[in-house]
Amino acid sequence: MKTKEYMAYSLIDLMKTKDFETITIKEITKNAHVNRSTYYRNFKSKEDILKFQLRKITEEYINKFESVEEKTEKNHISTLLNTYNEHREFFLTIQESKQLYILQQVYLDYLQDNIHITSSKEELYKLYHNIGGVYNFIICWIENGMDENLEELTELYLNIISDKEKGQLYSSLST
Repeated sequence: MKTKEYMAYSLIDLMKTKDFETITIKEITKNAHVNRSTYYRNFKSKEDILKFQLRKITEEYINKFESVEEKTEKNHISTLLNTYNEHREFFLTIQESKQLYILQQVYLDYLQDNIHITSSKEELYKLYHNIGGVYNFIICWIENGMDENLEELTELYLNIISDKEKGQLYSSLST
């Protein structure tokens, strides 16, 4: 296992018993069996450690989705939910520590680094809008304990986007 991974697992382990804000670099490095200089060579903050771990999970999801034969919305959300479910303990730990906002930063970083929209400004806004919807759907799932059946949750997501396309998404907001 690589040094960065040791530190990520160390922080996550500490987050299970301590408030995120009170965890020290000394505790992270001691728990990971590395010295402080190794920490500072790899990370600038505890948040960077979480971003590192979230990027790894994002790359895992992308690799799995790339290997899926049919690139449908159903396979997309199903692959995402299954990958995140495999890391359930991590997501519930960062949720409990009030650090889920870092997931949005990782999504946006990924977009900026990997998605190149050249067709129009409208396409860029659509992409950000769609990523925001997926992000908030995932946040709701995590905040509710990630207990739903993944097949049912996939169907719920598909129904939501279908309602949006039909203009029915905001019908519950009307008076």
